[in-house]
Amino acid sequence: MLEDTSLATTLEASATQGGTKLFDRVGGRATLEKVHEIFYDKIYADPWLGRFFAGIDRSHIESQQTDFMAMLFGGPKAYSGRMPIDAHEHIMITEELFAFRSALLRQALAEAGVAPAEMTDWLRIDMAFKKVLIKSSTTECKKRFFTDEILDFADPARRNRAS
Repeated sequence: MLEDTSLATTLEASATQGGTKLFDRVGGRATLEKVHEIFYDKIYADPWLGRFFAGIDRSHIESQQTDFMAMLFGGPKAYSGRMPIDAHEHIMITEELFAFRSALLRQALAEAGVAPAEMTDWLRIDMAFKKVLIKSSTTECKKRFFTDEILDFADPARRNRAS
């Protein structure tokens, strides 16, 4: 967890450009909420990614993501959830899954009208967590709680796979 917390602190410090925080450059909380609404529309509707969110209250996850990114972007420090490595330790996140999720985020940013420079900065910050989230085997996954299941679902559309 220390690596994850340290990464978040580093990213938060790097989110200022020309004296203006990324939080302000993207348009504040309203823009983050808009992006996350579009993003989670895509995730919950997807037959692959949606399975990872079955039974999870969408408004809660959107709010958590908005608070987390606001914190990283130099905005209010309202986030009180787990750091990404801890929140996702029971999920088998592959390169393919992470890439697909990133593509959906890029689409959501574009649909929400986030400017190209701010989109680049947002995606850079999001991508910084890849190293701590990607796993090569389910043996790297662990339950957060006794009742957790290890989540590992194949992509039913077999996107991004070599033939």
